[in-house]
Amino acid sequence: MNIDAVTVRPIVPDELETVAQLRATGFGGDKEKALNAIKNNPRYNASHIIAAKYEGEIVGTSTTFPAQMWLSGVPMSVGAVAAVTVLPEYQNLGVAAKMMKSSIAGMYDQAQALSVLFPFSHKYYRQFGYGTVGDLHAYRIDPNNITVSEEGHKVRPFVMDDLPIMRVLYKGELTWHNGWFTRSNQWWDKIISQWPNMMVFDNDDMIAGYYSYDIKSGQDGERILQINEFFAADAEAFRGLISYLAAQDEADVIEYLAPADTPLRHCLRQPIAANAQNRGWIFNDLCHITPGPVARIINLPKALTTRFYTRGVSGRKVLKVADPLIPANEETIAFRLVDGRAETHPAGNKKPDIETDITTLTQILCGYMKAMDAHRLGRFKTDEDTCSWLDKIIVDTPLFIQAGDWF
Repeated sequence: MNIDAVTVRPIVPDELETVAQLRATGFGGDKEKALNAIKNNPRYNASHIIAAKYEGEIVGTSTTFPAQMWLSGVPMSVGAVAAVTVLPEYQNLGVAAKMMKSSIAGMYDQAQALSVLFPFSHKYYRQFGYGTVGDLHAYRIDPNNITVSEEGHKVRPFVMDDLPIMRVLYKGELTWHNGWFTRSNQWWDKIISQWPNMMVFDNDDMIAGYYSYDIKSGQDGERILQINEFFAADAEAFRGLISYLAAQDEADVIEYLAPADTPLRHCLRQPIAANAQNRGWIFNDLCHITPGPVARIINLPKALTTRFYTRGVSGRKVLKVADPLIPANEETIAFRLVDGRAETHPAGNKKPDIETDITTLTQILCGYMKAMDAHRLGRFKTDEDTCSWLDKIIVDTPLFIQAGDWF
């Protein structure tokens, strides 16, 4: 196969069925279900899907749609990359790489600040400038190990009349959660339709939290309550929902892919996972850590200036970034910070204070990696004072994308 003969372009409407079949082949499932999922997705349409063609045949496809992801209290414009798949006989020949390069160029043309995706391989996507920007903690908990409080009696099953209040509640909390996505009413309708099991914390007719879950069977016949999404707007709601989980009788064990900063571990009578493995002496598993999504900066000045930084801190640094896929990002820029807000402008031939690559800078900007750690790893050429300054102005909770927004 000659990769130069592969063309990448947006699909036309009559190619939707071919794309659906390709998705079904690549990810498993039924073609009609895949087609229905594409046609009824509120977040994108056919104009967001591209195809790789070779000798007149569609051999690969991917989707990139615009979204808003919150970071440091403000929404960042992101290009969400999903459903990257190539026919088995054309894999490992550069088709996916050609689609990714096309998508990155398209996101730059659309002035996206960042791009985010859930990778099958973190190593593979690093070649395109993507790096891990969040970890998830995989908990497996015996309900009898959870401490109980009196607020559990305020938890009840979700009803559709709760949805308007939940949407308002969720919107009001976006400022405080790095990685959350802005949700349209249409997207809420879709994810609620996919969550048959949901409990809400009702405090005098005001919804203050919820969790969605599925019940499944384990290999040994145990009943598993798998939490899809958990959210509590205040302390009472968190205690109530946790207490209700402890008292439920639907399952023998609870599983949850949780954000790294959850206080869940402090709700356990004994800090130990169900079926924990002993690691020597007193060290028994609490949870397992798995890498989450990856991201990369698309428009460097926009990514630097959209987010907030620590108030009361000022400074100016000249920055040089290596980004082979987006030459504009390699122009030396001056980064100026005044009381938590940043501005950038071309720095010409001035000697940079900081030299790094687009992957490392993305991880620092998203709060996943400290500048000092990147410096120690040899990925951030600067002095320790500059690292300390950056680590002081970028102080974020770990990035966590809620399960309802996975793509």
